[in-house]
This record gives sequence, C-alpha cells and structure tokens, in this order.
Amino acid sequence: MKAAQIAPAHRVLDVATGTGAAAQAAAIMVGPSGSVTGGDISPAMLESARRNLKNQPITLATFDAHALPYEDCRFDAVICQLGLMFFSDPLGALSEFRRVLRPNGWTAVSVTTTPERSLFARIGAAIARCAPEKAEKLNRLFSIPDATCLHSLLHRAGFQEVYVQLETRRIKFSSFDDYFSGITKGATLSGQEYVQLPPDMQVTVREEVWRGLASPSVGEPLTIEMDVLIGSGGR
Repeated sequence: MKAAQIAPAHRVLDVATGTGAAAQAAAIMVGPSGSVTGGDISPAMLESARRNLKNQPITLATFDAHALPYEDCRFDAVICQLGLMFFSDPLGALSEFRRVLRPNGWTAVSVTTTPERSLFARIGAAIARCAPEKAEKLNRLFSIPDATCLHSLLHRAGFQEVYVQLETRRIKFSSFDDYFSGITKGATLSGQEYVQLPPDMQVTVREEVWRGLASPSVGEPLTIEMDVLIGSGGR
C-alpha cells in the first residue's frame, strides 16, 4: 500500500482482488471520502471477496485485467497483490493500469519469486505430481522470478521512477490445519486446483505437504518464510 502512495480521498483500483484483502486495506487508507473498486476475472474469487467484504464500502466487479472497463485517468492508484504473474500478458495488463491512472498516479504490484521461497509452492508441486496436466498452470506462479524482470515490465509499460524491492515475510499459522485451510477453501490458484482433485488425490497431496513441512505435530504452530517482490511506478 505504501508503494502505491495511497492517501485519504484517493480512488483506488485493486486488480485481481482475490479474497479482497488488499481492497480492504486500501479502503481504510482512503477513508470515507475515497473509493475502492476491487475486480477479478474469477467468479469464485469474487464470491470469496463478497463474503469477506460484506457491509464494507468497496465496489466489486468482474473484469479482465488486460482490458479494464474504465475510462482513462480515472484512478489515483492501481494495485495488484500477487496476481500479475498469472496474467497471459503482464505487459499488456500493466499498460492498462497506466491508462486508467491519472497523471501523477501510482501503481504497485507484488509477485512471488521462486518455488523455494513461496508460501504454497509445496502444495502446487504435490498437485502437479498427482495431476501432471496441472503443472503448467501452477508454474505461472513463478513467471516473474526476479527484480530485473519486474522492473523491465514496469518500465516498458511506461511507468516512471520504477522501483522494485525484495521483501521477506514470516507467515505464522496456529497449526498445519490452519495453514492448509486456505487451500481447502480454494482461496488461491493452488487451492482452486486442489479442490478439483478426486478425494483420494486430495488426501495424497495433503499428506505429502505435511511430510514436506517436517510432519508438524497436531496443533503445533507453524511459521513459513516467503519472498515477495514489490514493484511500483508513477504515471
């Protein structure tokens, strides 16, 4: 949020809003005089966002990031949390971000880096072993693997003062069940693919991930480190 320079009264667009977490944080920052619109191409993700953002002053919409349904210069900030790497044309999407930004507006995006430093990589890898046909889709999670790649995309899309930083986060869970619950709810790409598996494959994936995390005891707290690249640029 800081990278997008969001301030009170700003108009913010959250692209690939997912469960709505970033939109919710933005709404707090813009206050009652601002506005936040969250959009996603996935009906399942939007339904999740609607549940999470119930009774909050956030507009939700279905749209494709490659063709935003908004006029030029509409928003003060465009954000995209952990979504850009899934787009078929990330450069085209970033160009759309810039188009709907007002002059001096800012965009900020975050992406995952490598499988070794991803929160749910173990789950994606286990799914791909059980269902190899899903591997290509799951590997898109790492399609923007380093700062050079992200910086280049932002620069080529026309953004100025481009800045990319690597941030390491320590995500704490109360237990393995807590960690895995986000998957069983289908709240991520890995989760969407997991819930489509036959029940026996779901059991296999869960057990493989549990073993990969050194078989934590029931109820034992779990901490996982992940790296995130945060890129920003102004119009």
